[in-house]
Amino acid sequence: MEPETNPGDQPLQPIPATSQRSRSPEHPAKDAVAYHRELARSWEQRYQKPAFKARLRAFQECLAGRDLHGQDWLDAGSGSGTLARYLFEAGARVLGVDAAQEMIVMARELASSDVATPDVAGKHDPPRQLRFEHIATIAKLPLSDQSLDGILCSSVLEYVPDPQACLTEFARVLRPGGLLVVSVANRNSLVRWAQMGTHRLGRILGESWCAFLDHSHNEYTPASFRALLKEHGFTTSNVVAFGSPIPQWLQRREFGGSLLAFRAVRE
Repeated sequence: MEPETNPGDQPLQPIPATSQRSRSPEHPAKDAVAYHRELARSWEQRYQKPAFKARLRAFQECLAGRDLHGQDWLDAGSGSGTLARYLFEAGARVLGVDAAQEMIVMARELASSDVATPDVAGKHDPPRQLRFEHIATIAKLPLSDQSLDGILCSSVLEYVPDPQACLTEFARVLRPGGLLVVSVANRNSLVRWAQMGTHRLGRILGESWCAFLDHSHNEYTPASFRALLKEHGFTTSNVVAFGSPIPQWLQRREFGGSLLAFRAVRE
């Protein structure tokens, strides 16, 4: 597979073919991938909605104070590439990966039409890049050990069959001191409880309400996911509750937002 790059860019270096890890699919995740394939064409438009705008604000909070210029970042589960483009525009070299080929197609189209290679102030500055690659699972990344400065993983772990395997892989590819910004489903959220009730009622009535809950199974409290991160070598510095079309002040409460964003540093 040939990844797309901006003219003049030098891509992040993958593991050599002789030592690259297996990319065989994990069958429990196939339905979730198929679900997101069907949403690929409309995914970008979701970021115009209040709930998705809240997602971007939460990640901006988690990235506050971090200078991304010249850093190597991964968007793990990049979808149509909205957040990957944000990282790129903030100065990082970015690789976006996703298990849905249709999402990668959309991400490449949007990157080629909306993101231009920025001017480089000095000839000795590192090249900038934004590229997207299809992979089978973020539990097996095509990257070398300690090759990244940061990973952003937005609302992906709720869908995967083994979140701990993903965290182990994130720890492998991050450099010591590297930053993980990751969001998970909030088990304590009244909004999520309401979504689950709506979903169950819809199934009784033969309706597809809150259809994402057919595939979103992994949820956490702030304390439980903080502990899980610690087990995998991460120290959490910030937790932001967010999500759903409710006022931002209510989203930020632990029982408000349906999602939790964590800012954690690789020890």
